[in-house]
Parts: sequence; structure tokens; C-alpha cells
Amino acid sequence: MMNNDINTILLDSIKEVTIISDKEVEILTSVFQSITKKKKEYLVKEGSLSSNLYFIVKGYVRCFYIEDGNEITTQIYSTKDFTTSFESFLNNEYSKEYIQCTSDCTLLSISKSDYDKLYREVSNWSIFCQSVYEKHIVKISERANSLQSLSASDRYLRLLNTQPNIALNTAVKHLASYLGIKPQSLSRIRKEVIK
Repeated sequence: MMNNDINTILLDSIKEVTIISDKEVEILTSVFQSITKKKKEYLVKEGSLSSNLYFIVKGYVRCFYIEDGNEITTQIYSTKDFTTSFESFLNNEYSKEYIQCTSDCTLLSISKSDYDKLYREVSNWSIFCQSVYEKHIVKISERANSLQSLSASDRYLRLLNTQPNIALNTAVKHLASYLGIKPQSLSRIRKEVIK
């Protein structure tokens, strides 16, 4: 994937939310760096400072924490999602979670200092960021609500209907953890859905 194509995906995502000038396009493309990560590589580790925000151009990324030796997946991100340990990135606090690539990934990365610079130099950057954070909050809320109110089968079916790419391209153990069920139960549910 050419660098221009990568930048186009980000710029198109911004233009879906707000208007940016040609000069602002230049600023945006100058501060986002294209990087690639291999499957299982970390973007953030627990106890570290998250100094970059990542835009996923291609691939899958999960957010998790460890409890009693078990990895608990709290979010799964894919193309056109932003990811980082948001508390750490925004508040300069140590991360309480891990962010790990679950596939080979192409990403755009921006440092906290360049991110802050965009607030000063791109007039509608704050509007775009608000939409990113609102989307993030809705994802967290939807997961919490589904864990409380839906059966295991309904949780999987809902994910399959709303985010089939994640439902079909995430390892069973990570997906099961995200859905709050045992891997064996998820395998059984998947078999029933295919029938």
C-alpha cells in the first residue's frame, strides 16, 4: 500500500466528519507517520506511557488487561479505528492495559506533541477528535450493556451483524474473552450459527 493511499484513508475519515483546507491536509499528512507492526507486537504495555495515538489502516488490534493470570480482552479495533491507551495518552498516566496487534498491521502514528499541535493549527481538529472519543465511549457502553443484558449467543450474533470483520477475523480465545464467554462455548455457538 502506497503512502498516499494510507494518508487518503485517514483524510477521508476526517472529511466524513468535518471540513479541512488544503493547507490543513498538508499539516495532517506531515505529522502522521506510517508504520507496520507484526502480529503479536505491542503498541502499548501495561505500566508504560502511551505517547502515540494510532490510526489503523489495515489489520486488527486488541486492548486487554491481565487479571489472575488471565488476559481479559476489553476492545477489538480494526480498519479506520483509532487506538491507544486513551487515559495514558491524554493524561500522561501509566497505562493500565496492553494494546497488541492480533494480525500484521499498517498504522498511522502521531505523537502527543504533534497531536496537541493539530489543535492549534487545524481549525476543526477538535470536532474530529470529539467524534473519535464519542465513538470510543459508545463502543465501551455497548459492550458493557451486552455483557449485562444479552445471552452468549445473542452477544456473538450482535457482533456478527454489526462488526462481521471482527467476529470472523479474531482468534476464538480473544473473541470469547471480549464477549465474556468461554472459548468452548463460542466454538459451539459458531457451529450452531453456520448450520
